[in-house]
Amino acid sequence: MSYDIVRSIKIKDEKVFVKAASNNVYPRTYEEWECASLTKILQEEGQEKLDITILREFESGNFQGNAGKYARPLAVLRHLPEYSDFDWRSSDYDQVSLNRKTPAFEALLKKALYTKMPRDKYIVKKDYFGTTVYLRTARRFARWIEDRNRAKRFYFSADAEGIKRCYTNADNWIVERVA
Repeated sequence: MSYDIVRSIKIKDEKVFVKAASNNVYPRTYEEWECASLTKILQEEGQEKLDITILREFESGNFQGNAGKYARPLAVLRHLPEYSDFDWRSSDYDQVSLNRKTPAFEALLKKALYTKMPRDKYIVKKDYFGTTVYLRTARRFARWIEDRNRAKRFYFSADAEGIKRCYTNADNWIVERVA
C-alpha cells in the first residue's frame, strides 16, 4: 500500500499545502502541493477539524514522517487506554473499523491533540560487570554508555519495556523513572 512521506504541512492564504513524496517512487522528490480536500475542510469547518483530520491521516498510516505538530499527539494517542477500541492493528479489524467511524473516535483524536506529554521520563539501565550502564540507542543493536545524562529518555514506561522485549538478552535490564 502506498503512503505519503510528509516533510511539512503549511497553511497559506486559507489553503493547505503539503510537502511530501510518495513512498514507492524513486528517486524521492519532495514536492509541495495544495491539498484540495484539506483546504475544503479548513475553509468550511475550521482549524480544529483540520487538525483532527490530519492526525487521523497520520494515525491510519496514509501520512508518515515526523511533521512536528502531529508527532506528539500521535504518541499520546497510542498510549491512551481508550485507544485500544480504535487500534486498527488489533485482531478484530471488522469491529475496529466500525468503531473508527463513530464520533467517539473523533473525540479521542481531539483529546490527543490537547493532551500534554507526561512529565515523568524513563531510562533503561543494566549492570555490566559491576558498572551501571545506560541505554543510549537501540535501533539495530543496543548501545550503552556510562553517562546517565546522555541516556535515551522515554516518555512512556511502555516504550521502555517494549525495547526490552526486542532483545533476547534483556533479562537484567531495568526501567527506571527519572524526574
